[in-house]
Amino acid sequence: MNTLRWLILTCCTLIAGCALPASLSAAEQRVALVVGNSAYRSSPLRNPGNDARAIAAKLRKLGFAVIERENLQTRQIAPMLREFRSRLRAGDVALFFYAGHGLQVRGINYLPTVDADITSEDDVPLNSINVSQVLEIMEEAKTRLNLMFLDACRNNPFTRRFRSAAGGLARVDAPSGTLISFATRPGSVAADGDGEHGLYTYHLLRQIEVAGQPIEQSLKRVVAGVRKDSGGQQEPWMEGSIDGDFFFVGTPGGAGAADSGAGQSAAGFEISFWDSIKNSDSVDDFRAYLEKFPQGQFRPLAEGRVRRLTQAAASSSAPAAAGERAAATLRDCADCPELVLVPAGSFLMGAPTREAGSGDNERPRHTVTLARPLAVGRFEITRGEYAAFVQASGYRGEAACHVWVGNEWVNQVGRSWRDPGFRQTDDHPVVCVNWHDARAYVAWLAMKTGKAYRLLSESEWEYAARGGTRTSRYWGDDPALACEYANVHDGDAQEQRRFNWEAHDCRDGFVETAPVGRFKANAFALHDLLGNVWEWVQDCQSVNYIGAPGDGSPREHDNCPQRVYRGGGWSGPASVRAAVRNSNAAGYRSQLLGFRVVRPAP
Repeated sequence: MNTLRWLILTCCTLIAGCALPASLSAAEQRVALVVGNSAYRSSPLRNPGNDARAIAAKLRKLGFAVIERENLQTRQIAPMLREFRSRLRAGDVALFFYAGHGLQVRGINYLPTVDADITSEDDVPLNSINVSQVLEIMEEAKTRLNLMFLDACRNNPFTRRFRSAAGGLARVDAPSGTLISFATRPGSVAADGDGEHGLYTYHLLRQIEVAGQPIEQSLKRVVAGVRKDSGGQQEPWMEGSIDGDFFFVGTPGGAGAADSGAGQSAAGFEISFWDSIKNSDSVDDFRAYLEKFPQGQFRPLAEGRVRRLTQAAASSSAPAAAGERAAATLRDCADCPELVLVPAGSFLMGAPTREAGSGDNERPRHTVTLARPLAVGRFEITRGEYAAFVQASGYRGEAACHVWVGNEWVNQVGRSWRDPGFRQTDDHPVVCVNWHDARAYVAWLAMKTGKAYRLLSESEWEYAARGGTRTSRYWGDDPALACEYANVHDGDAQEQRRFNWEAHDCRDGFVETAPVGRFKANAFALHDLLGNVWEWVQDCQSVNYIGAPGDGSPREHDNCPQRVYRGGGWSGPASVRAAVRNSNAAGYRSQLLGFRVVRPAP
């Protein structure tokens, strides 16, 4: 317990009637990150520094642990966010306040540093705080409530040379349990202000100190005050929603009482915490509950969920089996691949920053919505199916293939899908096929059946691979469980192949490829999306997901030196994840690389 907190609690014990801020209850910690940027090189602002200092001081009085930065520079972004992440714990209240310039690029909001060197849109992510990343840090910490205040809508000089010079900030798809308050409407701009504070922050400072006032009411009064004082020219905006009430000061109807309020708050908080995780499929959520409430009323339930999730019984095996039974399958011809109908839906694409093995090319996470169902290959295209295509079409694509020799990949002439360097049957996935080979196969299949066969887009592939889950793999987060669900680089393979990457801590019975469908399906009744072989998709390689389409379409452009493949193949734990992306030249062939097909659902 820090000194300030101890002194306040001691005073409230000795002085009758002393009111505790709700933040000082034993059940709740509050952490705030406050940033004010005024001293821009070419476009300094009057008020953000004043705004940030005043907000930080106010929050400290209300029991927040505050991380405060003024005139943030680019090199300070990463350590600042690491510190913020390290302070947050499951069940906390997290708050982010920013005052300064803000801009949007392709619908993503950025908060530039004071030393930002921005001459084009491509410079923005390298010189700014990404608002989505801050939200992601909060969400991953399992905080019970996230508050974000963005006084960042000043008229921005950085956007004048941009192709998409939209004013102000873009709307944000706020995660559950999150409130985001903008100084003005999305796409609009607001004046810096002539007084000591910006107009929005001035009213925010007044409202957060009102005892017994729920946060939603505080923000409504901020809207009314700003709108009135600006003559209707500026109107703050709010996104998101929360369960229950939150008060900066006190409890409903007043400042609160020191005697019974803390105990009631703790009990209510435990119930809120449990309600927020009770339907989760992540073992970490229930471990966080047990850590925070070791004698909690839901302890037996939490311990049971930990056991079942660790064994992958309830969260993986049962959904996969149910998906298998309920799956609608079809086949358009005797030699055609079997298809599974995958429903339309939305998902969060990409990896969170804390996912082991993940990289920046898997971020920022973003929502993708597939408006129509798809008929997706139940298995990877097999050697037998590919042979039928070659025989019927006379297609040739067998010049050479990259194989593992000693401790490196070698492009060996004579190796092909017919002889990849290890034994296969017609039930194994075809390998040593490049992107052009895969495209030739789907074109032949489309002509043969009259159906619009194609390769999956990258986002369609990840949607199918996740099968409705949000964990790093469709069976959970533990790579040691992989051998029930995927053919991966395991102990047997490491002993024989000596790859220079980490092996899974399990044994799946196969050293190279396995016949398709030998491992458990995901909840969409699809097999081997992770493991076995990497799978070509339609997309061109991209550095990251900035500007990625949100409708499931592939990301392509005229200059496309590399194409993407997904799934990890028979690789190590870092590669066998739903979010992993890899790429190579469209003419590249490998022992690890095959493909899967898709067409519109009937």
